[in-house]
Amino acid sequence: MRIYGPYPPSPGRTRWRIQVYDPSTKRKRSLTAETAQGARDLAALVEEELRRAAPLLAHEAVEQYLEYKRGQVRSERHVQAIGKSLCQFLPNVPVRSVTRQQAEDCYLAATKRPGKQGRSAAAATHRGRLRLVKAFWAWLRKRELATDDPWSSVEPIGRVNTGKTQLGESEARKLDQYLFRQAEDGDEGALALLLALYLGLRTSEVLGLTVGAIDGTTIFVAGTKTKNARRKLALYEPVAKLLARHCEGRPATQRVFAANLPQQPKPDWAYKRLRKACQRLEIPQVCPHSLRGLHSSLALEAGATTHQVASALGHASFATTARHYAKRDSIEKGKAKRVADVLHGSSPDPTVEQILAKLPKDERRVLLSLIRA
Repeated sequence: MRIYGPYPPSPGRTRWRIQVYDPSTKRKRSLTAETAQGARDLAALVEEELRRAAPLLAHEAVEQYLEYKRGQVRSERHVQAIGKSLCQFLPNVPVRSVTRQQAEDCYLAATKRPGKQGRSAAAATHRGRLRLVKAFWAWLRKRELATDDPWSSVEPIGRVNTGKTQLGESEARKLDQYLFRQAEDGDEGALALLLALYLGLRTSEVLGLTVGAIDGTTIFVAGTKTKNARRKLALYEPVAKLLARHCEGRPATQRVFAANLPQQPKPDWAYKRLRKACQRLEIPQVCPHSLRGLHSSLALEAGATTHQVASALGHASFATTARHYAKRDSIEKGKAKRVADVLHGSSPDPTVEQILAKLPKDERRVLLSLIRA
């Protein structure tokens, strides 16, 4: 239904008029009021009644949900990504009409939908979207926009491969030395990757850094993914010096990396640069997110506590770190080292300086600047 008007009185008439048009039948119906304001009030009343009578479509409900998410998530890009995933997953049908069988069929179709390379979507992808839809439907029920939850009985399919392939110690050392050489020559891509390695940052956090967020060897990360993503981190001094040189004389509000671009680049900006480095060094191809896992593994092996590592990565608990980032053998090595330290009278919580002092000089650059919790 569409509402037109208000229209002033036509010759020979004294009342204001609005028109209600039904595109499906192409019929018009006129409603009148004594005054222009009365006609506007009437139009608003009719519009509200039509809204209540019309079934809420899934994609319309998604728009309402995004408004709610904007109050929780600071990143508009993240909000838009949620909306895109939901609309791609859900058919645009009335919310209250979705049955349990339709929900099952919808999820099954999503598992077979081809991805970027033509293969079926990865388990992590369709399972993640299923979690997103379930959270969305829980919100609908809380707002009484849906009476039933057809998604509650839908079970995720497939096994998720957690974590990313990580470089070995010698490979990490080669990459570290290469990135330092490139960054010293003014390569900002290499410097960005060094930050990811030494701080365990998400790629979006590296690319979103502003000049004003850097204070000597301290960096404030205005993470947007969760409340724990907002954190202050201490940076390895040689990297901090390269970063200071790169930011010298620039305004505080300017992005540290890719400042020549009109907006923050997508993670592919860093991925392409890391892929090129791996090819040149003839080491396994890894993605920037893998450096985040490498950070946690090296930190644990060097004696950092699980709390320190989880805090540095912006996680609420170490469970997330252990599941997706730290290698199992690194966790076990870290535990064994800390037990030995306690038995032999060492400090149960070594400082960064104490940890680095025990390492050979050529390995200090590889190990991350372990973050004080």
